[in-house]
Amino acid sequence: MVFRDVTWVAERTTSWDAIGFSGYALFYTLIESLLLFGFIALLSLLVPKEWNKTLRFAVLSLLAFALAGWSIMEQLILIVFWGRLQRLAVSLTFLTTSPVVVQAIFAGLIIISVAIPLLLLRKNKKVQQGVFSLLERLTLLSGLYLFLDAVGIGIIIYRNIRG
Repeated sequence: MVFRDVTWVAERTTSWDAIGFSGYALFYTLIESLLLFGFIALLSLLVPKEWNKTLRFAVLSLLAFALAGWSIMEQLILIVFWGRLQRLAVSLTFLTTSPVVVQAIFAGLIIISVAIPLLLLRKNKKVQQGVFSLLERLTLLSGLYLFLDAVGIGIIIYRNIRG
C-alpha cells in the first residue's frame, strides 16, 4: 500500500517527501506488528504446555492471522460501506434496543471464526501440515519486511538529523 501512495505524494510535493512518507508508513506498520506480537505473546501463556512447539506456534500464528483478517475487514467495511453500516446499526439497535447486543453478535462471529480453524488445526494432521508449510513460506516474506522496516527507520533518522 505504501508503494501505491508514493507516486501520489511525489506528484503533490517532492520525491523526497514521498520517500519520507514511505519511511513513516513502514515504521508505523513495524510498531503495529510489534504490538500484535506482544498481544500474541501474552496469549501464548494460555496455550497448554503439553502441546509440542510447532503446534503451539501454528495455533498462535493462526490467531494472529485471524486478528489481522478481522482488522482488514473492519477497515474495508469502514471505507467501503460506512453509510450502509450506519443505517444497519440504527436498524439493529431498534430491533434489539441495546447496542451491547449488536456488539455481542459481532463478538460471537469473531469467536466462531477463530474457534473453527483452531479446532481444525488441533484435530486434523493435514491442516497442521498445510499451516506449517504456509508458515515456512512466510518466513522469507517476513525477512523482506524486516529489511524494509530497517530501511524506513534509516530514512526517518536521516530526515530528522538532516533537518
